[in-house]
Amino acid sequence: MSGRLPARALLLVALVAALARGLFELQARGGEGPVAVLAGHLLGDERAFDLTARAFADGSLLRERSFYHEPLYPWLLGLAYRVAPPPPLPAGSTVVPLAAVHAGVIALQHLLGVLACVLVAALGARAVSPRVGLLAGLLAALCGPLVFVEGQLLKEGPALLLSVLALHLWLDVLEDKGPRRAALLGLLLGLGVLLRGNTYLLLAAVLGSLLLRIGGRRRPRAAALVLGCTLLALAPATVHNLHLGELVLSTYQGGSNAAIGMPDDDRPWGGFTYEPLRMGRSDTLFEEEDAVALAEAAAGRRLSGPEVSGFWWRRTLDVVVHRPAVALQRVARRVAATFHGGEPMDVKDWRFFAAAAPALSTPLSDFRLAGPLALLGLLLLPWRGRAGQAVLRGQVLAVAASLGLFFVFGRYRLSAAPALWILSVAAVDAAVRHVLAAPARRAAVTRAAGWLLLASGAVWAGQVPLGPAAPTQAVSWGNLASVEIERARLAPDAASAAARRDAAVEAARTALSLSPGDAGARTLLVRALELETPVLPARHAEAWSAALALLILAEGERTGLGGALRVIERSRDEQLDQAEKLRALPSAPGREARVAPVLAFAARRVAQSLESVPERRALAQALAAEAARLLPDDEEAAALHARLTRSPP
Repeated sequence: MSGRLPARALLLVALVAALARGLFELQARGGEGPVAVLAGHLLGDERAFDLTARAFADGSLLRERSFYHEPLYPWLLGLAYRVAPPPPLPAGSTVVPLAAVHAGVIALQHLLGVLACVLVAALGARAVSPRVGLLAGLLAALCGPLVFVEGQLLKEGPALLLSVLALHLWLDVLEDKGPRRAALLGLLLGLGVLLRGNTYLLLAAVLGSLLLRIGGRRRPRAAALVLGCTLLALAPATVHNLHLGELVLSTYQGGSNAAIGMPDDDRPWGGFTYEPLRMGRSDTLFEEEDAVALAEAAAGRRLSGPEVSGFWWRRTLDVVVHRPAVALQRVARRVAATFHGGEPMDVKDWRFFAAAAPALSTPLSDFRLAGPLALLGLLLLPWRGRAGQAVLRGQVLAVAASLGLFFVFGRYRLSAAPALWILSVAAVDAAVRHVLAAPARRAAVTRAAGWLLLASGAVWAGQVPLGPAAPTQAVSWGNLASVEIERARLAPDAASAAARRDAAVEAARTALSLSPGDAGARTLLVRALELETPVLPARHAEAWSAALALLILAEGERTGLGGALRVIERSRDEQLDQAEKLRALPSAPGREARVAPVLAFAARRVAQSLESVPERRALAQALAAEAARLLPDDEEAAALHARLTRSPP
């Protein structure tokens, strides 16, 4: 029977959640190992939020188009920066060290996470039973991926709290507890959209439930109130966008996100996880720039935000129309990721950190059991007569639809986590009650065997890879390399600079051992080897060798030919011969724009290495010209091209 949890049960959930978070922080940030180094720096979305928050705080945020990323989290972070400004960034800095204000924000996020766990327990009690609620709350309290995300400068933790509050209010509205609950629900959903754009799909589920006969009757007035208050919460962003001449409710990133999840090739697993629009530019800071640049290059004119999004939606639809079977497989894989036992890759990967927090990396602390068992609960629990279970199913299906439309990061599934925890426990609870209700011992044994077989099959299916084995930790090793490069650049003495550079080289090579085709990791390896400061000489020979491997990888991508990785392992002369052969081939449609930044980066460095090699001078001149053409603002490429053009062979 559904109901309420006693205060002592909620207190237990809160205590377990608080202890888990405190333990994780002690383990993850202690020492000087790779985990502590990554935990102590802002990367990816964290760095983008930090830079935007600094602009909000000092009033320097100037945009030509409507918002691309959801603005609420960096705006709130900007308010914190006004109270406790972070240290200024060193000139040319590419990573941001964790400051006191960041630690304070993370501590607050952990406190909000404790509250979210309590609300999950309360929701489970309301939707199913107090027993299910308590166990689901404990699963939330001990969820390693959730604690891990709360410990970063990311919006997922606060978004999860808003989501659980919205589910409670949604249930209130379905139980006819008054128009105020509908108004609050609309405001929360609007704020949720400004944190995570996929909340639009949850809004659609809410409105659908109010317009259909969920709970025995339709509620059109409540639906109108929810929608009106959602638009009211979105109004500041909408007004900002209208001031720039663009009718966009919140952000215009939907089209490019859909295109990232639907690349123009025949890989059924392509676009499952994040693949940048341009090769080697997976940093969040480049995403809007590349989306706009590629769309405008194709259109031949300046585009507004909605036009950029429309371009990428059309590109996505074109892939779906011409490759329907591939597109269907991709969508199915991403929808399945909602319930899958694996943890998709992310900028900071949970599996990279999990070894530092073994108590939070058990099968009960992630989705290896909860995900597949939640699918059983979704399918097998009663579909009619329980508003609470309609709310849970609505949340899961909304998140599954968002993953199917776009792409998957490890933290993106957390939007569905409250319902996954509750449904998984409810499935087990229902199985136990079904077995205990058997009229005879033999029937009980038969029922237990059937449930055990069903659950085992679901858990086994949840471990089957949704694509090729994903080297998830390669991303974290690559990001560790970027941090160590920055630390080496800023090191005041030769010994520490050399140690930091060696750590960067080792991290980049570890990333490449896990993912040899990672252009970003190869670029970082080149940058680490060529790093030169007043106290640190460059390792030019090794850098040029690494650049040649990167050049072949980029040329292979440009031409659409495979086999580049096999050539990388050959001798230098064989690699140069292969580079010349690849350069003579035409570009596959759309590939040159995608690889241009990496190709120009590698071409200039290989041209420098060949500058004094007479028999390869023609190749050096061609590569220098290519680099100057692809990156006309690169002064070094232009100078090299001029020097090779003027000087005699």
